[in-house]
Amino acid sequence: MNLNQIILTTDFSDHARKAYGCAAELAERHQATLHLVHFSGAIPSVLSQASQETLFDTLEVALAEEVRNHSLFSNVDVRTNLQRSRWTRTRQRAIEQELNIDLVVISPRGRTSLSKMVLGSFADRIVRDSSVPVLLFRRTAESDSFRPQTVLVPHDFYDHSFAITPAMTWLNDDCRPSYRLLHVYESSHDFSESALGKRPHFKEILKNLQSLSVESRFIELIEDELSGFDVTLETAQGIPSEQVVQRANYLETDLVLLGKRDSLGSVSRSVIREARCSVLTVPVNEVEDSKLFREQESQVGQSSARGG
Repeated sequence: MNLNQIILTTDFSDHARKAYGCAAELAERHQATLHLVHFSGAIPSVLSQASQETLFDTLEVALAEEVRNHSLFSNVDVRTNLQRSRWTRTRQRAIEQELNIDLVVISPRGRTSLSKMVLGSFADRIVRDSSVPVLLFRRTAESDSFRPQTVLVPHDFYDHSFAITPAMTWLNDDCRPSYRLLHVYESSHDFSESALGKRPHFKEILKNLQSLSVESRFIELIEDELSGFDVTLETAQGIPSEQVVQRANYLETDLVLLGKRDSLGSVSRSVIREARCSVLTVPVNEVEDSKLFREQESQVGQSSARGG
C-alpha cells in the first residue's frame, strides 16, 4: 500500500480541522498530494446563476484561505477541490477514481457537537461508501500526529479478514506498532437446545475445536504474511461489537483496524461511533477494484511466475 494521493474533507468547522494535522503529517511523510475537499451542498434553485457563481467563488476563496491559514500545510502539496454539489455515493466514488485516491482522512465529527456520530452523518456515509481505506482520526490530548503504537484488529480468520493484511504491512513499515488480533466467539451460537448440544461436554468440545482452528490459523498467519510483526492473539466470548469497543476503550489502543463490507455491519458501525481512538477502515469486498490490493496481487503474480 502506497500513499500518493490523499483526500482530506472539510466543512470549515473546528471539529473537521482536528484531522488537518494527521493528514498533513501523512502527506509530508509519504510525499503525497493532499486534496482538501469540500461539498457545497444543495444550492437553492431560486438563486440566480450569478448568485450561485458568487457563492461558489466565496467557497473557493474559503478553501484557499483554509490552506494559507494553517501552517500545518506549509510543507505539503495541497490542492483545493470544491465539489459544486451535495455529497452522494456516486460523486464520492467518482472523485476517488478521478484523483486516483489511496486514502481518505476525516474527523469523526463535523459541525455537530454530538459526542457520537449519528446514523446518516457525513462521516458515517464516507466510511460506508468509500471504495478506498478511510482513516477516522481522533486527536489525543498528547498529539495530533498519526503514529499508532498499539493496533487492535478484529479478525474472524476467514478469507475476507485477510484482505486487511496489506494495511497491516503498511502500518508496520510506517510505525512498527504492536498488533492485537481479536477473535470473538459469539455467545449466540448456542447449541444447548440441539440434540448434540444435550450430550455431556459437547459444547466444551466444540469450543475447544473452534479455538484450535483459530489458533492454528493465527500461527499460519504469523509464520507467513505477518512474519516479523509484533502480533498477539486475543480471544473473547460475547457480542463482537461490544467486545471490540470495550477493548478499544479500556485497554491501551491507538487505532482499530477494520475490514468493512459495502454496507456497514454491526461491528464496524459500533466501532466508528463509539471507539475513543482512531479507526482505519479497509474495504474488503472490492478487492479487484481497490488500489489497496493491486500491489499485493502483482507481487503474488510475480512470485507465481518465478515459481513456475
